[in-house]
Amino acid sequence: MRVLQSAAVRSSIGYVAASTFWSLMAKILVTRFFFDYPLVILMLQTTATLLIVEVLRVLGVLKLAPYSFEKGRHVFVPSLMLSVAQWISVASFEGIGLPSFDSIKRFSPFFVCLGMAVFGRGQQNQRIDANRTLIALGISFAASVTVNLEMSLDRYSLFYGLAAAALQAGALLQFEGLLQNLSSFDILYMHSFNSLVMFLLADIVQDEIRDAFMYMITAAHPTFGGVFALLLIAGIIFQWSLFYCLEKTSALDLQIVSNVRAAFEIFVAYYLSVYLFYDVSPGLTNWIFLFATLGGAVYYFKVQTNDQVIMKGPWLSKA
Repeated sequence: MRVLQSAAVRSSIGYVAASTFWSLMAKILVTRFFFDYPLVILMLQTTATLLIVEVLRVLGVLKLAPYSFEKGRHVFVPSLMLSVAQWISVASFEGIGLPSFDSIKRFSPFFVCLGMAVFGRGQQNQRIDANRTLIALGISFAASVTVNLEMSLDRYSLFYGLAAAALQAGALLQFEGLLQNLSSFDILYMHSFNSLVMFLLADIVQDEIRDAFMYMITAAHPTFGGVFALLLIAGIIFQWSLFYCLEKTSALDLQIVSNVRAAFEIFVAYYLSVYLFYDVSPGLTNWIFLFATLGGAVYYFKVQTNDQVIMKGPWLSKA
């Protein structure tokens, strides 16, 4: 119970629960109802998040300054990178065009380590060394094999998977730096505003709003509406939990937790028949690497905990 009292652990558990539920709802919407409009999904989710935050700000529940371009420009680059990564991720949910995308994206922790080594970003109390990088790489490989049920790889999944992993890693590292001076709600507010503008501009090229509107008029039904409403609610909680967990932990910790979540989610999704295009069931190899992912994550956080105790020293530990 003492472990659960840690804000970092609680935020990680909340992030895992929120992101898993959101991912399952999004995949149900795309694969069961064939609502394959990733920009519209993200746009409405971002709009709902921005609306809730704005209402709470006006009512005085959240002490946030109004959005301004001066403040928003500091978050623009990471917002752009994270928005593109999320767009590619949601676009891969239909399961045909990018079948191995999620497997490649599991290497995001390695890109976080690479970014910390090259640009020196990351929390001051988290050292990046060869040992930690190798652990992150091992967890990434284990999670990659776990979620790859067909044990296949195509060039489009490789390209877009690496692009999404690199963009997401870079965005989280920049957000981690911004969270040293801003709260998670400040980042969520500015990121939601920036992302909404980007998605609206992207739709000029993609033109998904018109097609999604026609779908809702001709093919939508109450079950679809209920799932979509659950997706929007889950999306609001997911976006907040992302930045709150990042505030309490670090970009590398968040991506390690995300890999463990993805490894378990693939089994939950399969046995709940969430995916429509499942032709292959999880095999022995997937189960072995699932436990390898979990074991690697436990070892990683054990090593990190020991390093933090050493850095605090005996005097600070007693304080």
